[in-house]
Amino acid sequence: MATTHSLLEAAIALAQTRRQADLEDLLEELRIPSISTQSESRDDCLRNARWLRDRFSGMGMRAEIVEALPGGLPIVVAGWNQRPGKPHLTIYGHYDVQPVDPVEEWTSPPFEPSVRDGQVWARGAADNKGNHMAAVKAAEHLFAAGGPPINLRFIIEGEEEITGTALPHYLRNNAAQLATDAVLIFDSGMDEDGNPTLATALRGILYTELQARGPAVDLHSGSFGGVAPNPINTLARVIGELKDRDGHVTVPGFYDAVRKPSPEELAAWKAKEASYVETVKRMTGARALEGEPGYLALERAGSRPTLDANGVIGGFTGKGAKTVIPAEATAKVSMRLVPDQDWESILVAFEKHVQTLTTPGVEITVERLGSAPPVTCPVDHAPARALRAAYQRAFGKDTALIRVGGSIPVAVDFKEALGAPLVISGIAQADSAIHSPNEHFVIDNYHRGIEAIIRFICELAAP
Repeated sequence: MATTHSLLEAAIALAQTRRQADLEDLLEELRIPSISTQSESRDDCLRNARWLRDRFSGMGMRAEIVEALPGGLPIVVAGWNQRPGKPHLTIYGHYDVQPVDPVEEWTSPPFEPSVRDGQVWARGAADNKGNHMAAVKAAEHLFAAGGPPINLRFIIEGEEEITGTALPHYLRNNAAQLATDAVLIFDSGMDEDGNPTLATALRGILYTELQARGPAVDLHSGSFGGVAPNPINTLARVIGELKDRDGHVTVPGFYDAVRKPSPEELAAWKAKEASYVETVKRMTGARALEGEPGYLALERAGSRPTLDANGVIGGFTGKGAKTVIPAEATAKVSMRLVPDQDWESILVAFEKHVQTLTTPGVEITVERLGSAPPVTCPVDHAPARALRAAYQRAFGKDTALIRVGGSIPVAVDFKEALGAPLVISGIAQADSAIHSPNEHFVIDNYHRGIEAIIRFICELAAP
């Protein structure tokens, strides 16, 4: 085997000469509309899984599509274990993407990737195809240069956006066969100042749907207004009272288990507070930021739990007029949780609280759509140091330690089932508009990310 240094230099040289081909491969995957939440997109999700499997097989990895649960979306698993005695790295990503609505707000079609202003514009560009393709291409260049200096596994799922159960089931039932020395969860991004990041914690999630039912059928709002219960009115009241005007969640016991941030974290956030607030206002187009008084914006964004309504449906919503009192209405409400909150106990308290807020003529049921606990991620280990060194060489910047406001549901399963250190990071820029129209991804981050992963893998081979 060539020396690790010679492999590193050869792989980086290949990445430099194959930049256009690497970009074309990303664009090819972005053309696959792999929307996991829409049943009509199932064939496209399967096509994306096969596309990834074939790329791994082409490198010489042993690749397969795993159907972990009946009816679930498949997991792409690829492994290569030709370096006896060397460390083993598992790299995680997901090929599924969010829906594209409202499609009329897209500047270019969401699944016809457009390259402009140094960025790729397409659904999934930043979340997560740009991230996982950077890791895939890094491996590809290492194989072309003679083979990675360590043992390598990729696990890329198709249910991240729907908090699916296929991958957790697979990990927990195959833990002995999936032993590894580190797990790179490459599903995050840069901070607001453009620095690479390493997560010290992920917020968990409790995602629910509230279904409100009143009269047996839609009613004329003139004939029955004033006497018939109105599920929309009640649901609006319930949602409004789940938080007070200052953004404090009113569910009893909601904050009881919240772990406070360290003094060091608070000091770092305070130093960045003013620039962070202005950056977020610019990125979001908001006139002002909201949230609990007495807490820094950076604190509210990562170390405080949240509750947000994500959508409301009910009654007549088409063009024109139709004055009805609807028979039913629905709202989706999510809660982001922090260490040491327990989603199961919060769900019980949430359900009870909703019942106290409803009106006599409206019945509200609460359905859990998804859940995942918060995760803490120590960064005082060799894999984290290796990634920070790789980022410094590839990006020329220090790595910021952050608490990630979003959730990666399967992170807890990797942590508990495999027991290996988690390294959670990514290269999407902070204003990439993930989950929104006009999602975009900086091309320079993609190419530097490929180099960073090459360096990271080679750094792990060092004795």
